[in-house]
Amino acid sequence: MKTLPHHSLVRILLAASLVAGTALAATPLLAQDPPPSESRLSHIQGNISIQANGSDDWGQATNSSLIGAGDRVFADQDSRGALHAGPTREYFGPNADLSLVSYDNNGIELGQAQGTVLYVSDGFSQGQSLFLSTPNGAINVWTRATFRVDIYRDQNSTVITNLEDSSALTITGAGNFQATLYPNQSIQLWGTNPVNSQPLEPAAPDEFLHWSMAIETHRFNSPTAQYVSQEMNGYEDLDGNGDWQPDSPYGPIWYPHVAPDWQPYHYGHWVHRFFFGWTWVADEPWGAAPFHYGRWVRWQGRWGWIPGPREAHPVWSPAQVVFAGGVQAGGVGVSAWFPLGPGEAYKPWYPCSQQYIDRVNISNIRESREVHVQKTYVNIVNVTNITYVNRTNVTVMRQEDFAAGHPAHQSTIHIDPAQLQHIQPAAPVAVAPVKPVIEHPIARPVNIPVARPVLINHNGQAVAAVPNAKPVPVPVKPVAVAPRPMGNPAPVMVSPNGVAPMHPAPPQPPARNQMQQPAAQPTPQQPVRPTPPSPVNEHPAPQQQQPMRPTPPAAENHPAPPPSAARPTPPAPENKPAPANKDPKKDEKKKPS
Repeated sequence: MKTLPHHSLVRILLAASLVAGTALAATPLLAQDPPPSESRLSHIQGNISIQANGSDDWGQATNSSLIGAGDRVFADQDSRGALHAGPTREYFGPNADLSLVSYDNNGIELGQAQGTVLYVSDGFSQGQSLFLSTPNGAINVWTRATFRVDIYRDQNSTVITNLEDSSALTITGAGNFQATLYPNQSIQLWGTNPVNSQPLEPAAPDEFLHWSMAIETHRFNSPTAQYVSQEMNGYEDLDGNGDWQPDSPYGPIWYPHVAPDWQPYHYGHWVHRFFFGWTWVADEPWGAAPFHYGRWVRWQGRWGWIPGPREAHPVWSPAQVVFAGGVQAGGVGVSAWFPLGPGEAYKPWYPCSQQYIDRVNISNIRESREVHVQKTYVNIVNVTNITYVNRTNVTVMRQEDFAAGHPAHQSTIHIDPAQLQHIQPAAPVAVAPVKPVIEHPIARPVNIPVARPVLINHNGQAVAAVPNAKPVPVPVKPVAVAPRPMGNPAPVMVSPNGVAPMHPAPPQPPARNQMQQPAAQPTPQQPVRPTPPSPVNEHPAPQQQQPMRPTPPAAENHPAPPPSAARPTPPAPENKPAPANKDPKKDEKKKPS
């Protein structure tokens, strides 16, 4: 399936006062700095369950659920959703078993044990990539990519289809297996060692692909992209949930559709996450961006959100708030916080470098008529005599309710308003979390093994889908019988020795990490209507080579590739008969609720 180029939204250069911020954004993260962000779930339909890292229990997922390294997601029958991890989106369908193995400054590692998942990558900074492990082999991606993986566990079979228009996929497996999958190609793998393969004609688009690509099309043509960096996770959720005012003393401002007495960081709860510590989880379905990026202010009688500069690389944080010290309420220990206002410095409460302090502030503060972006915030974060603009909009709750993750708006306690005039910034209350790892009880028992799936990594070794798992060699097994393919076999060019298929040299993907020429203003463009592609397989079959971990191409001196053109809505599916597919949950042990 051939796709059109992404929708190109013109990037503008930083103002002179932000030049220092641009240099910092391009500076590699240091070892002591936090991972890029927490991942999240969205577009949930049906029953989605989460198995948290280090737990055998399952909990109920919601659209606000955070996903960290080692967390596992399972979609029940007639269920689907999306996982957002950095510059990638993973759209999963019924019976999908997907694990986020790791997400750090080196890239993203995922594991898929069964079901259907569509992977979309916007590309990575230099030295970063996406690794996906499956029961039959692994896939490596370091460029923009769109590919689909269908896994039939009862057949020990994996079908991979490359839907991108220019980028090739590298597939590796045990026994020195390697294949290159070019655009519009599909391949079926079965067995583990040896790995058997055959090329397929890509199947016609189905309803799941239509659903996934419709979300992608909206994302890349979102009106909010005029004002917010497309690298900020969840920016598209603001569409339809609020209104933009392009000009204010603070720059573009977004007003959410909320009740008159609403205030930010009041409807949600706190959870304790790895590395970041206390992290805000909003009740609002659009809260992924506004509560982890930018600033809030009351303007013209309404709460409005001010994003950071659209042309800068945004830095996610667990909550853009000030924890308030010196608050007392009848002798009980309390936790108190309020949102940061325009230009106010954010002080991380987790380990980080001085470069990170500058980066997280400069990328979150917009230069405007009322706000000047400083060259450094290292000393400012320790200033205590700041008059915070939002200090009277504090939320206070008992420490035990805070640590237990109780809803803030239901647990709020009132304090003497006179205390608000003397609030000073403080670290979060040093209280241990008492809430279990599972935030919400499971809705239905999960019909899937509790043990973490064992998959094949990029070195062709077997490894459990958990962080830092020790890989082991895959034992050689008798050659498996090829299952019935999903579609018609594609033509194969066989080499003279009759062993390896041949194909021309791989096409070079276009450079996607160059800054576009500056423009006076970012101007929205209309969604591009794609031309339905031809179903013909235009490329010869994948070849087998010696296994090796692919080396990302050398990147130019830019921190991350800019978003480009819109991804299309797929063509109408053809009336091809669907292949027989056994129920992947058959004969499995059912976990009690």
